[in-house]
Amino acid sequence: MAIAIRFKGWAHSFMFLSARSHYPSSPEKYVPSPALVKPMINRTRPLHVKYLLNLKKEDFAAFMLRFNRLLMVALLSVALLSGCSDKMEPQLPELGKDKVNIKVAYYDKNAFYQHYGNLFMSRFPNISVEVVSTERLFHRDKDVMAEFQKLMDSEQPDIIYFQTMDLFQEAIRKDELYGLNEIIKQDKFDIENMLPGVTELIKTKGEGTLYGLAPTFSSQAIYYNKDLFSEYGVPFPKDQMTWEELVQLARRFPSNGQGNERIYGFAPSYPAAAQVGFHYLSSIAAAKGLSFVDPGQMKVTIRTEEWKQAAQLTVEGMKSGAFYVPQKNPAANQGKPKTMEDVLKRNLFITGKAAMILSSSNFMETIQRAKDTLKDVSPVNWEIATVPIDPRSPNASHAMSVSRIFSINAKSANIRAAWELVKFINSDQMAKTNYNSSPGELPSRSAYRTRWP
Repeated sequence: MAIAIRFKGWAHSFMFLSARSHYPSSPEKYVPSPALVKPMINRTRPLHVKYLLNLKKEDFAAFMLRFNRLLMVALLSVALLSGCSDKMEPQLPELGKDKVNIKVAYYDKNAFYQHYGNLFMSRFPNISVEVVSTERLFHRDKDVMAEFQKLMDSEQPDIIYFQTMDLFQEAIRKDELYGLNEIIKQDKFDIENMLPGVTELIKTKGEGTLYGLAPTFSSQAIYYNKDLFSEYGVPFPKDQMTWEELVQLARRFPSNGQGNERIYGFAPSYPAAAQVGFHYLSSIAAAKGLSFVDPGQMKVTIRTEEWKQAAQLTVEGMKSGAFYVPQKNPAANQGKPKTMEDVLKRNLFITGKAAMILSSSNFMETIQRAKDTLKDVSPVNWEIATVPIDPRSPNASHAMSVSRIFSINAKSANIRAAWELVKFINSDQMAKTNYNSSPGELPSRSAYRTRWP
């Protein structure tokens, strides 16, 4: 599914993964086969019409009375069973006027109040918000899962902000989160204008239930230098190319330049001498749906024909000179960069030495930073195309990720107040207010998927 996004007045397309749940929204109706239906019909035939016609008048009246009673019992049973099958979660009461205090687990207290808290409390003066920082969970020497559970047990936050999908899934597995499906229907909260890929991806983690909402997401794209393509007479990249097509496109740029005259058809967004080969291989493999290990069988899966093809394509791109490969001379790599300006100047795309790179939506901020910072480097005239796809699944992509999810603690004593905050954070109003304040993050609400107009 290609979603049109506008940057700087031009239309850009990101390819987003349309996550499909394997769980239907409503159970399929069971239709018995004729082989089962026929014996069931035959067993209902003792009340033959001829038998009824031969009954005396008083016997017939008694029969009909018993029949009507049985019919009423049957209808009542059906009604009760139907009510049980359509059982709904209790509706949440409306927000009262009493003062309520809710606790939010968020990575930084000041950031939360700046982005959400102050605006929310001005709109809901009867709800006060306390922030519990989760920053300590992510220290190098910490077991994140264990530290998260300690926080849940000790602080009992009403709302949890998940920065990783692993933590989110673990909380779902432990039944620690409140399902939002029914309250979304009850309040008629608009999720139709959120990118379907975002809500469906979250829903698949909950096996059909939404256990959180994400106001933003990130994605990847092929960034390309329009001026380089025009200069060398190479057609612009197109959406839904394969990696084979991208390699052929990259090979059309000259590979015989030296020093500052060298142009690469394709390069990583942040080249590192020991990692470029792995970067290319893993990117190609991801597009083809390959993984290094099968977690179900705990087996290495790289000894397959598809992995062999991915490796051959990587080697072709690097040996042909179309893909950037660091120089073997260590002196040419100039040591480690010391300033942000040094980092930007070593980026081959920023300096106009790479025609294409694969990077996330965060790279847009890097381009803007370079434009503001590097006065001696001409700004890149850029566009984007979708990440390369697997031709067997041209409308699916691995490129989208969701890592900022707001959920409600299932044990919260203030679920209505907590829901008001989650609803506010994911509202149209907040998308409009914050769409330009999260570097590299794109708003889930389609109306505001516009940056740098």
